[in-house]
Amino acid sequence: MSNEIAATPQLPPAGWYTSPDNATLIRWWDGSGWTKHSTPKVAAPGAPPQVVYVSARPGEKTTGIAYLFIWLLGGVSAHNFYLGRIGPAIGFLALYWGGWALTGVGVGVVMLIAAVIWFIVDLCCIRQYVDEANAKL
Repeated sequence: MSNEIAATPQLPPAGWYTSPDNATLIRWWDGSGWTKHSTPKVAAPGAPPQVVYVSARPGEKTTGIAYLFIWLLGGVSAHNFYLGRIGPAIGFLALYWGGWALTGVGVGVVMLIAAVIWFIVDLCCIRQYVDEANAKL
């Protein structure tokens, strides 16, 4: 005698499948037969959305804005702060406002003259300062 097992058709496991009656629906298969439960077929998701990377660096500095700052707010060294030149900005503030504070003493006038010379040098070099600031971006 042989040990032959009768081949029985293998049924799919229980789950949601495309309905044999309507291709726009999915229907529940309980493992042995179709049930009355069905729902509209949902389209498969498309390609994932494209990721766009945005640079977080600050924008380019312009010579016009730097000149505007030096003429309108030169006494507070706004042009140096705008261009990221924090050290020179603080130095100019100390020299300029220290000069005004010490005008009663002879050294204040000397400090103000030095601040005016510094201001003129900044006026002459502002384009170079803008280029240096943009090169750091």
